[in-house]
Amino acid sequence: MSTAPSATPADPFTPSVNAPPTANPPDTWECSIQLTNNPRAVRIIRHSVRVALLTYDVSQQAVETAELLTSELVGNAVKHADSPVYVRARAREGIVRISVWDSHPELPEPLPLTTTDPFGRGLYLVQHLSHNWGRYSLDSDSSGKVTWFELTT
Repeated sequence: MSTAPSATPADPFTPSVNAPPTANPPDTWECSIQLTNNPRAVRIIRHSVRVALLTYDVSQQAVETAELLTSELVGNAVKHADSPVYVRARAREGIVRISVWDSHPELPEPLPLTTTDPFGRGLYLVQHLSHNWGRYSLDSDSSGKVTWFELTT
């Protein structure tokens, strides 16, 4: 785990940089990881998400869903961006939120499902297996986007 280099936003997961700090309630936790843009990043993040969520007593079903959805988002980032990929997992009040930042400026859109294409199902899975999901571009001073999903624990 490491921090973002100075060439990237200090906190690409927080849209408002000037927000005042708040105290975390005892049941809140956060875990961040930087991955090199490499196909092995998908396997690494699957393992990292599993360990982090199991450590914090997240249900087995939520852990398995989080592994799948995170690997889909990281796979998209590795395929479309030319930068490191940053992943943050946060939990509070029965919700786990996983966010993936990459430098590619275009917001992802789910593709129409087909029975012939061997790709294009990742965002469909995120859309249908998560409690909530979304994506946003970073402000004009930064580059890239964040794609995120939430699961109930």
